[in-house]
Formats: sequence, C-alpha cells, structure tokens
Amino acid sequence: GETLDLLGKKKDKVVTSDSLKVLDTEIMLWYPPAVSGDVPTGRSGHTASLIPSTNELVLFGGVKGSKWLNAVSVLDTVRWIWSTPKIQGSAPKPRSYHTATVVPGLSEGHFKIVMFGGNNKTSCFNNVPVLEMVTTPTETVWKWSHPSIMGQPPFPRTGHSATLMDDGKTICIYGGWDPNEENDAGEENIFKSSFLLDTETWTWSKGPKAFPAGNGTDEEPEVPDCGAKRCGHTSTVHPETGEVILFGGRIPGEVLAGDFQRLSNGD
Repeated sequence: GETLDLLGKKKDKVVTSDSLKVLDTEIMLWYPPAVSGDVPTGRSGHTASLIPSTNELVLFGGVKGSKWLNAVSVLDTVRWIWSTPKIQGSAPKPRSYHTATVVPGLSEGHFKIVMFGGNNKTSCFNNVPVLEMVTTPTETVWKWSHPSIMGQPPFPRTGHSATLMDDGKTICIYGGWDPNEENDAGEENIFKSSFLLDTETWTWSKGPKAFPAGNGTDEEPEVPDCGAKRCGHTSTVHPETGEVILFGGRIPGEVLAGDFQRLSNGD
C-alpha cells in the first residue's frame, strides 16, 4: 500500500526519538518497520524529502537538545535501510525548521533538493543551499551547491512553507517568522508575504497575496479569518486552479489558526 514516513517528534520536554513510524494510507494503520543500517540520531525540526524515482527519503538538519545538525541521511523505503552518502561540496550551516523542496532536474535521474531558511540558536537564514542527486546505471552522485540568486530575497525566517508550483520549477515561500527579531510595534515578527523562486534562472520575485478561504467547505460553522500572518502552517497546490492553499499555523498572540488561506494574484 501507499505509505507515509515520520522520524522524530517533539514534546513539551523536548524529547526526541530515532524511531520510525509508517502510515499505510490504504488501511490507515500505523506500524514500526524493522530498519537497519546507519540510523540517524533523534531530532526535531528536520526535513524529509522523497525522491520519487528511487523511493529514497532524504533527511537533513534538525536539532537535538542544544545541537543543531547539518548531516544528510538517506532511507531506502523499499528495503528500510538507512545510509549516509558521501557528498561533494560544502554543506550549509546546521539548521532546523527550514524547508526542503524536491525539484526535478533537466535530465532523467537528476533531482535537486532546494532548501531555504531555518534557524539555529542565534539567527535565521535566507540563503538557498541545494543538494543535487544524479543517478546513473552504475552510481549515484550527491553534491552540495550554493547558487548565486538574483532579485530581492525574503527576510531570514523559519517555520515558513515552501510549495513547488505546477510548472515544476518555481517554489513559493510563504509566511514564517524570525524568533530573534521584533517588528516595529514590538511584536513577534511573523511574516505574511510570499516570494517566488525560479530554480532554472535562480531569480527571486514577489509572490501572490493571501486571501481568506474559510474552512475549505460550504458547510457551517464558518471558520473566522485568522489573517495572513502565520508560521508553522502547511501548504499545497490546488490541482485545478494552481493556487497555493494554506492551512493552520500559529498567528500573532500565540493563537493557533484553523482556517484556510489561498494565494492569488486576483481578488
């Protein structure tokens, strides 16, 4: 059946785990697979990116206690074997609560995992490290690159969303916050803007605005509009309209949102 993977969890006492749980989405059942290999340490705030052609899950970053991480681990989701690949180039700084978006390359077997943002103990990031994977019949080559990007970048942030648009090359960054900065009113600095990153020309541009989308259905009760500022939300592309749909997250005032927002260039 189809499965989803989770590694690690965060509780009130910041307890992390290196156990793996799989959700079989055909029978809606959680189970712990028997894994082997070079199992990564437990952590929170990491990313897990699926490479569709190889069924490999690429784990990066996160934080364990007071230590931020920048190692890469790869899980073979067919054989349930962990490995630590040898990677060419310079790894980015350790970080957590960043995003990692899989972008197909121009040739078969070539994928880019485009990362953005995240934070460590003292600062947030707005650089764009890229982990490239090239698979041939004889080997798989991994390489870090740090492209020069044109245009005005987003402010450094963490807890944002990154959504691959339906053109297969543009990433939409939305929201997030900077826990180390306050806005002009002395409030926590939660963002409400979006930015588009073209991963072929490596250019930043302004993205669409957020509009209320209710509770996602026509049924009552209506969910109040929680505003555009949010972090820790989720996002996906609407299959018919191509708009980015946002759900939930934390809004100013330590409030958790339960509404939908849509990103659109229109009203």
